[in-house]
Amino acid sequence: MEKKCYQEIIDEVSRKLSRKIISEEKDLARRATLIDKDIADIVQDIGLQTTNKVIENTRDKIVEKKTPKG
Repeated sequence: MEKKCYQEIIDEVSRKLSRKIISEEKDLARRATLIDKDIADIVQDIGLQTTNKVIENTRDKIVEKKTPKG
């Protein structure tokens, strides 16, 4: 998989997520050494949701091709 083609969306999601974390998290300076775990958990959730959507879409296309029309 060529990741370069996804760089724009990675940059956009990173900007949005960092802004949200900065605006919502309390006492970020105290938690700065721990925030990477929280971010990793969020990114993992994004990955799982994305994977589910891609697999569901692929499944639907396969079923559509295999289902007789009419």
